[in-house]
Amino acid sequence: MAAVDDEMFQHDNFSPSDFIRDRLKGVKTGEETRKLRALRSEMSALNNASQEMLKNNVFHNYQQFIDSSKEISHLEQEIYQLSSLLQDQKQVIENLIIMTGDDKGSIHTVSSHSTTASSANPIQLLMQKMDGIGGILNNMSSSEKIILHGEMDLLDPETKAPLQRCMLILLSHRLIIGNSTTTGKYSMESTLSLNNVAAVNVKDRESGAAAAGRLLKLLIFPEHRYYRCESARVKKLWLDELEQAKREILHEGSLVRQATIRGKRQTVKDRTKSLQNSDVKTTVLHEMEETENEPEKNEQDLQWLAELPAELDDCIAHRDLEQAVELIHEWRLCVTKDAVIDAQLQMRENQIVQLLSEDVSRPGAIHGGPRAMKKARTLLTQLGRGTYATDVYLRRRSAMQRAALRDVTVSEEPISYVRQLCGLYSNSVADIANEYRSQPQYYCQVLQWCSYELSTLLALIKRHVIEVAPTMAVLAYTWKYLMQTMHELTTIGVHLSFEVYRLLGNCLQLALKTNFDNIMQGMRMRIAEERWRPYVLDSESALTRLVEELSDVEMNVEWAITAGDDAKTSLNVSPHVVHFARVAHTLARDLAPLRMSPVQVECENYAEELWKEYLQHLSDSMCESTIYAYSTTFILTQVLPMCDRTLYGEEGELARLVELFPKLIPYINESDDEGGLLKEDEEVAHV
Repeated sequence: MAAVDDEMFQHDNFSPSDFIRDRLKGVKTGEETRKLRALRSEMSALNNASQEMLKNNVFHNYQQFIDSSKEISHLEQEIYQLSSLLQDQKQVIENLIIMTGDDKGSIHTVSSHSTTASSANPIQLLMQKMDGIGGILNNMSSSEKIILHGEMDLLDPETKAPLQRCMLILLSHRLIIGNSTTTGKYSMESTLSLNNVAAVNVKDRESGAAAAGRLLKLLIFPEHRYYRCESARVKKLWLDELEQAKREILHEGSLVRQATIRGKRQTVKDRTKSLQNSDVKTTVLHEMEETENEPEKNEQDLQWLAELPAELDDCIAHRDLEQAVELIHEWRLCVTKDAVIDAQLQMRENQIVQLLSEDVSRPGAIHGGPRAMKKARTLLTQLGRGTYATDVYLRRRSAMQRAALRDVTVSEEPISYVRQLCGLYSNSVADIANEYRSQPQYYCQVLQWCSYELSTLLALIKRHVIEVAPTMAVLAYTWKYLMQTMHELTTIGVHLSFEVYRLLGNCLQLALKTNFDNIMQGMRMRIAEERWRPYVLDSESALTRLVEELSDVEMNVEWAITAGDDAKTSLNVSPHVVHFARVAHTLARDLAPLRMSPVQVECENYAEELWKEYLQHLSDSMCESTIYAYSTTFILTQVLPMCDRTLYGEEGELARLVELFPKLIPYINESDDEGGLLKEDEEVAHV
C-alpha cells in the first residue's frame, strides 16, 4: 500500500483533497477525527522516512564526491610526475642530439675509468692533430689523464675580433695550447701548469646576444686571453672541469704535505721514545740526544703550522669541513706552539664553528629533514662543542615544531585538535630521543627541551580547549589523550607526567568546578519541579527507545512499565528521575578518567555531593505515592550501583551513602523481595 501511495504522490495531477476524500470513504460518523489523526501519523512517518532517505542519499553522494576528489588528486599527481619524466627524457634527447650534431667536433671527453685500449685512441687522435705533444702524452704518469680537448677561436682582447684557431687540451695537472698552421694541423704553443691558470666567466656583450654566453677568459700570468667556444654549454663544461682539476691538485698537495709532516713528526717521536726506552744509553747521552733532536722537531712542526692556516682557508672555501676539523685536531695535538699562528688557527676554528652552526640553524636545513643536520652536529661535537651543537639543534627543532603546530587548524571538534597536537609532540620527542640514545651526556638538554615543548603544547590546549567552556566529556577525553601520550613517551625513557600535573592542574580544576556548578544548578531546578507523576511517552516506539537507551548503560526499567489508554505507554517513574539517571551516568563516566589526574579529590567530592543532595531530596520527599516508590527503587537499585561501578569499579563508595538516610533502606530490601516474587511468577507462567 505504501508503494502504491508513493506512486500516487509522484503523479503531476495528484490532488490532496481527493486523496483525503478517498481515504475517508466508508468511515462512520464521529470517527473522522480519529481517522484523520491516524492519516496524519502515517503521513508524518512517510515524511520522516523520506527525509531520512534523502539525508542518506546526500551523505552517500557527498562521500562519493570526496572519494572522486581524492582519486582526481591522485591522478593529477601521477600526470604531473609523468610529465616531469617526459620533460627530462626530452632534455636528455636534445642534449644527445647537440652532442652528436653541432658540438661533435668541438669537444671530446675521456673517462678516468676507461680501459687502456680505449684511452690510446684520444692520444693518437691528438698527436695527429697537434705537433710537438707526443713526448708529453706518451710520458704521462698513471695518475694523469686527458680530461677535455676542443677547438676554439682566440680573440683580440680589445676588439674581440677572431685572431686564429686554437686547440686546448686539459690534462690533470696542465693545460696545453696549440695554434693552427698553414698545413691544417696545430702546433703546440705552450704548456701551462694549472696552478698558474685561472678561468673567468665573462659576457661578450659587444659581439651580440648570440655570442654573449660563449666567451671564455683565461688568466695566464702576466697576461689574459679570450677564447670563444662553440656553445654556452661547452664553455660551462670547460669552466667546471678546470675548477675541479685545480681543486684536485690542491687536495692532493694538502694530503701529501700532511702525510710528509706527520711522517717526519712520527719519526722524531719514535726515535725519541726508543732512546728513552734504551738501557744501553746513559742519562747524559739521552739528554744530549734530546737536545739535538728538539730543534729538528720544532722546525718541522713550525713549518707545518705555518702552512696550516692556508690549508684551512682552502678547506673553508671549498666547504670541505671534515678535512678542516681533522686539521684542527692535528693542531691541538701538536706539541710545538706559536702564539701568532695559534691566534690565526683559533680564528679559523671559530669560523668553522660558525659555518657548522649555520648548517644546523638555517631554515634550509629542514629540507633534508632533521637527519640532514646530523653531519654538522657531529663535526661540532668533534671540536669539543657538543653542548653548543645540541642547543642549536634543539632550538632549530623548536622552530620546526612551532611551524607544525601553527598548521593545525583549531576546529569545532576540540578532541580532534588535541589528538593532532599530541601526535605531533609525541613523534617529535620520540625522534629526538632516538637520535640521542647513544649520547647520554646530553640527556639533560633533551629533557629540558621536551619539558619546554610540553609547556607550549599545554598552553595551546588550555587556550583553545579548556578555557572555552568545554563539557565534562571534552575535559575527560583531553586528559585521556594527554595521559596516553605521556605513557608512550615513558616507554622510551621520557617521564613528563609530573609536568602535565603541574601545568594543567589549576586550569583543569577551575573548568571542572564550572561544569559541576552548572550540573548542580540544573538538578536543583528539577528537584523544585518534582511532582511525582508518571513518565508518559507518545508511543510504544518511544518507550522502546528509552528502555534500550537505559539498558545500554546497565539500567533496567522494564519492571516499571505500565500500559495506558489511548495507545499510549507510560513508566511508573518520574521523568525528572529518568533525567537525573542520565546526568548521574554521564557525570560518573566523565569523572572516571579524571580520577587519575590532579583533580582526583575534586572528582570524588563532586560525585559524593551530587548523590548526597539527591538522596536527601528522596528522603525528604517520602510519600505514599506509587510513582515515588518506583522512582526511589529505580534510583537505589539501578542508577546508584551503575554509577558506583563506573566511577569506582568494585569499591562501592557511593553505595555507602545510603546508610546516611535510613528512610531509604527499606526500598532496597523491598526491591529484593519484589525481584524474587517476580522471578517466581515468571517461572510459574513458563510452566
